Amino acid sequence: MPDGKRRVSLAIAVGSPEKPLGPLAGAYNGARDFSLWAEALGYESHLVTDEDKPLTVDVLKTKLQQALAPPDKPIHRLLLYFAGHGLLREAEVGLWFLSDWRSGAYCVTAEGLRRRLYYYGIRQVAVFTDACREVAATLELSDLMPHYVLGRGPKDLSEPSVDKFVAAQDGAKAYIVPGNTPERDRCIFTGVLLEALWGAKREAFSTVQPNKVTSGSLGEYLKMEVPRIAGLYKYTLKPSVSYSFPESDNVYFGADPPLRPPPAFDAWPEARSILGMGPVTALAGEAANAVASLWKDMFPSGDWAMRVPRAAAKRKKASRRLLIDMQQDRPDELPTGTGFAVDGGTVRTVWAPPRTAVAAATVEAWQVSGYGQNWLSDPASLLVQFDDGASAAIAALPNFIATVLRDARGVSAVVYRPNSAPSNVATSTEKAIAALEAGGLRADDLTNLAVGLRQEKHSDPVLGVVSAYLYDSIGDIDSIRRMAYYYTQHGQPIPYDIAMLAWLRGELRDGVLSVDVPPVLPRAPRTEDEQPHAWTYEETPPVSRWPVGGLWPWLRQGWSFLESSSSLVLPGIAELTGHLTSARFTTIDGTGTVRLTALLGLRSAWSRPVATSQEPTAPTQNQPPAALAH
Repeated sequence: MPDGKRRVSLAIAVGSPEKPLGPLAGAYNGARDFSLWAEALGYESHLVTDEDKPLTVDVLKTKLQQALAPPDKPIHRLLLYFAGHGLLREAEVGLWFLSDWRSGAYCVTAEGLRRRLYYYGIRQVAVFTDACREVAATLELSDLMPHYVLGRGPKDLSEPSVDKFVAAQDGAKAYIVPGNTPERDRCIFTGVLLEALWGAKREAFSTVQPNKVTSGSLGEYLKMEVPRIAGLYKYTLKPSVSYSFPESDNVYFGADPPLRPPPAFDAWPEARSILGMGPVTALAGEAANAVASLWKDMFPSGDWAMRVPRAAAKRKKASRRLLIDMQQDRPDELPTGTGFAVDGGTVRTVWAPPRTAVAAATVEAWQVSGYGQNWLSDPASLLVQFDDGASAAIAALPNFIATVLRDARGVSAVVYRPNSAPSNVATSTEKAIAALEAGGLRADDLTNLAVGLRQEKHSDPVLGVVSAYLYDSIGDIDSIRRMAYYYTQHGQPIPYDIAMLAWLRGELRDGVLSVDVPPVLPRAPRTEDEQPHAWTYEETPPVSRWPVGGLWPWLRQGWSFLESSSSLVLPGIAELTGHLTSARFTTIDGTGTVRLTALLGLRSAWSRPVATSQEPTAPTQNQPPAALAH
């Protein structure tokens, strides 16, 4: 490059995945064309597909490492493009299917891979994804193992600017327009994207930087043009975009002349002219039929086109049921100010740190305190074990009551509210969790959605956790750190997931994990929704040794982000990932419960009394260990 900065592009296409996923010739075309554009703009361009042989994690890892090498030659900007089948799981966890997705039982986690790139000294990372974002409607798909591809890189953690351009919104599909031959198939999102990247559309040029296509102008053009083109074929396709490249260095086209002229772009064909060539649905499928093709051989018999839509409908019904369950009456006040209630499972044992006392308050509620105290002074990590051996892994937070909902897969919801507060303070949390159950939190702008969730995070820290995952998905670490700071200002523990996503440094003392929150510089508000809330963009000072709520991620998705080398991750914790159930909130199976109690020295703080022939008595608080009794 003329400015001497190294720029690298890696375009990935998976068009021949294992069945029942269908072939995608358009994915090959999109990746090939993206790679040619990057090469013409002076990027070190790499292309990897499964046209000749299956694209597995090992193959992709090798290609990525080749693109990132040598480590002593820093990369200023990395473009990562993917076209193929995709899936959305949890809060903004995008999964990419590789060729052997089914036999290997894994998918690439786009967010996890992006986070691993933070260890390669890259200043800017741009991710382009042309894949579906539908939510898993079957247990098999929801349990696919997310894979990072890369291990920890050769450099210390750095925080690059991140641009993201994703074809479809959460829970939605992406589409391919068929050509008269497979070589002419064109992904709608990538087709619009490349016309803009080549400078072929004046509407994509910046009004601030004349004759240049920038992060912002590209994003706004995609949000305008992709829905219009999809509408020609009677489909809805709204891309999700976010960008944080600095204004001084956010140009994709126009900074330097391309090394070759742009290709000739065909006009988008009229819908009636492609009849007989195939439906405009190769990436996602037309209504029931396309989704049905994805899971056809998962059902031994029956009407495929009907069963999968029923699965999606069942998920929405489950979401409504979950919302109703979360809105049931719960104890509003406990004598110690701290505790939890359980619905949906029979509690056998509560495991807690040695200096923590647990006592039954009602049939389904327990109060938590410190030994010899009427309150809990520091957060405590608890395992609430059920009759089947599995445990809800929750954090007891001083002056908060947690409601735990259990279903067949584990803990479907955890809702906190301050002691003595009315139950309706948890309404926002209940709706957010129900939205995840129904198919993800959908929004045109992740920043605005995160702002909405953050406003009530001190009434229920679960809202802050969900918001942090949304910020992480757009690479906004500073906003997560601001959230951590404001927990300290409210005198509340920082939820573990927030400390983890903010890359905070931790230290375990007397069974409590504490972290240092670094200062954050101010920035300009990104959206109109942010403008009136200065706490989303103002400067925040450092804070030292603040307690963290819990010793593990609250949400299951956070376990795939655990770095064994992190000072937040206690030895042996990350190895328990294989003992998680498929529930949204962290639930450990019976074997994992045994290992975790031994690992952390947790003790049985309460056990269900054994039935006898004598008159039953109310359960009593267990005595502390002898060494602590006096």
